[in-house]
Amino acid sequence: MPATRKVPSFIARRVPLALAVLLAAGCAAKGDPPNTAPTGIRENGMLILGRADHNRAAEVRVGERIEVRLPENPGTGFTWAIDETDSRLLALDGTAYTEPTEGFIGARGQRIFTFTARQPGEVALKLKYWRFWDGDASATERYAVTLRIVP
Repeated sequence: MPATRKVPSFIARRVPLALAVLLAAGCAAKGDPPNTAPTGIRENGMLILGRADHNRAAEVRVGERIEVRLPENPGTGFTWAIDETDSRLLALDGTAYTEPTEGFIGARGQRIFTFTARQPGEVALKLKYWRFWDGDASATERYAVTLRIVP
C-alpha cells in the first residue's frame, strides 16, 4: 500500500487563497472597462486613434473629425470592419487602406477609418478584424473606443 503524504498546513491554507485571487483577477479582466489614460493624439484639428487606444474613452466636439488607424493585411482575407456604432452621432466619412512603406510581401499595412462627430451624445465605436465570408466567428481581434461628443 503506497504511503500517503500530508500536505503542510501553511500550503493547504494558501493554495485556495491564491486560486481565489487568480480567479477574481481573471473575472475582472473579462469586462475590459474603458481605460482613462489620455486617448489618441490631435493633429490639425483631428483626433487620431490607434491600437493603443483600445478600450479608452475620448471627448470630441460636434463637427470634429476622428481617424482610427489599425494594422491590416488584406492579403490574408482579414480586414477591419465596423461592428457597432450610432450613425446619428458619428458619421463614417470613408475608409482607406495604405500599403506598408517597407518590409516584405505580406507585411501589414494600415486601415484608416475617418468619422465626423454629428451631434452631442456618447457613442461606442466597435470594430472587428474578420473574414466577412466566414461570419462573425472568424473575428480574431476587436477594437472599441467610447466617444463623448460635446457641443
